[in-house]
Amino acid sequence: MEGNVLDENGHPLKGLVVQVEGAGKIESSLKGSRVVKALDKISPVSLKDQQVLAESETDSQGHYRLLYSPDSYQNILDDKPTVQVVVKDVLGISELEKTEKHIAVSETMKTMEDIIIPRKWAEGWYVTLGGSRKSRFTTDNQVEVLVDNQLELERVVESVEKAQSYIYLTQFEFETDFIATFTSEVDNFRPQAVLTHTLQEAAERGVNVKIILNENLAVPDSYSQMEEFFQDSSVDIREFKSHGLHVMHAKTIVVDGEEAYVIGSPFKKDYWDSPQHIIKDPRRQPPGVRPVHDVSIKLRGGAVYHVEEFFCQMWNYIAREEYQGQGKIEPPIRNPVSNTVGKTPVQMVRSVTPETLNEEGELGIFEGYRRALAQAKQFIYLENQFLTNKSIIKALKSVMDRNHDLEVIVVMNENPDNPGYKGWQNQCLERVGIKTFQDILDHPQIGFFTLWSTKWEKQNFTIQPVYVHTKVAVVDDIWATVGTANLDGSSLTHVNELEGFFDLEFHRNMEMNVILPGVDRYASDEIVKLRDSLWREHLGIKEQKLKKTGKGWLKLWQEVAEQNLKSLKQSHPHMTGQILPYSSEESVEDQLNDLGIKNSAWDVLD
Repeated sequence: MEGNVLDENGHPLKGLVVQVEGAGKIESSLKGSRVVKALDKISPVSLKDQQVLAESETDSQGHYRLLYSPDSYQNILDDKPTVQVVVKDVLGISELEKTEKHIAVSETMKTMEDIIIPRKWAEGWYVTLGGSRKSRFTTDNQVEVLVDNQLELERVVESVEKAQSYIYLTQFEFETDFIATFTSEVDNFRPQAVLTHTLQEAAERGVNVKIILNENLAVPDSYSQMEEFFQDSSVDIREFKSHGLHVMHAKTIVVDGEEAYVIGSPFKKDYWDSPQHIIKDPRRQPPGVRPVHDVSIKLRGGAVYHVEEFFCQMWNYIAREEYQGQGKIEPPIRNPVSNTVGKTPVQMVRSVTPETLNEEGELGIFEGYRRALAQAKQFIYLENQFLTNKSIIKALKSVMDRNHDLEVIVVMNENPDNPGYKGWQNQCLERVGIKTFQDILDHPQIGFFTLWSTKWEKQNFTIQPVYVHTKVAVVDDIWATVGTANLDGSSLTHVNELEGFFDLEFHRNMEMNVILPGVDRYASDEIVKLRDSLWREHLGIKEQKLKKTGKGWLKLWQEVAEQNLKSLKQSHPHMTGQILPYSSEESVEDQLNDLGIKNSAWDVLD
């Protein structure tokens, strides 16, 4: 097969991956057998999915040529086998367009009709959701990136306390006794604001408080406790029911249509933490629970409209599905003049479960990532709770293969809290050539690092991993994202870690991310500020400005990690900053031993 891929104006699109797919061949002797029938019942996807028969890239004229043998495919369920041309992005990870299925033909070379794709859907930094216009993009914003939950919770309480009209809130989990703010250390960290009480007080002064909580049979949720707590108040709580491997994971607040937050952590006592990540911090409960690092973002300006739009769409979906249509709310009316408070461009992107807010759902967050990774020229910085999404790993490998000067720095968890994720993470590292911690210290392009907190007290040395809960990425200091979506299957696309076992397309979380597209200088300033604050915390650098050496950013991280390994082996162990190289071992003690750190005299906490 051969043909052309063109934009809406008839101009060629270069460098796109083009594939021809056909059903995989099965031996004729097995057709209709009990084996095939049984497999079809267990895993119909594995039998009916098309297989790639040939792959090519479009040239400078947008032309592609796909060569394959007719014997390489056979439709299992039909005597008339079919083939289909699929066009993917330059990394080969995201489908942009596909033709109708064609019955296999006898021509030596079949010429296909031109495939037309909007240029802005195929190229560039901005998410378009398949169209030719930027989706949910505004330029009149003021943003404040909130590193670690102490600062985020202080801001949230301030906003709730001054609310006059309404508060719309979505959360994954929300403990009724969650303490958001405390008094100073001088006052022994006495509780200051219990967040449910702060919301109840707002409702008592006439503020319309509505809350959406995840409700799930497979993972913990707090809906019933919260419903009981607010049963005698005007606070209105509804549940977003999730019945599979997907959840309502978006954590957002809108106050009076003027301010909005996209929040990293659940409102739970074990997620409270400060930038110091103090071991056994009394403000974090239960005693001894691991420190947590997270990032949230506060918005003012036009982007607030899109956070409120998300809430209203979910609230009305729940009203339709669970409350016979009762209690629907009017979606916000955007006034692009009155909300002008800044000059920072923002693009709001979402992951949406199919058959909820719309039939197909949305892949906006994944689209944002695949566009930014494809555009990267100098460095990619990822900081995320999970790293198991196969498409993201494929994209990283592809961009590094294409650009040997590109550096990739990843901050991740030693011990992700979902079953199976540690093993999947290890597999992802192996796919990019990392098998040992020494590979991380030596690799010229990519490094994976974890965060640790240490403490000396009465001649006792204590070390404990810091749980990375962030969902942050920075590319070349001109693109960044902060939000709720992990780099796993369910947050971005579908549960691709378990392909062949489930109805994959259905299992996608509800998520929300903020993108700062720094092609504009105002956003670029915010991006550099974000990266700078994170790297100072992790690397323990006190200088006024982080400076890139001739060896590159990755080398700086490798040197700090290597020095920490040496420092922890001294008679008086210590760390500069928080980073160590990732270990593939399962337990904390085994991870330290794997790194060559003898710890028999230490207090090692998991």
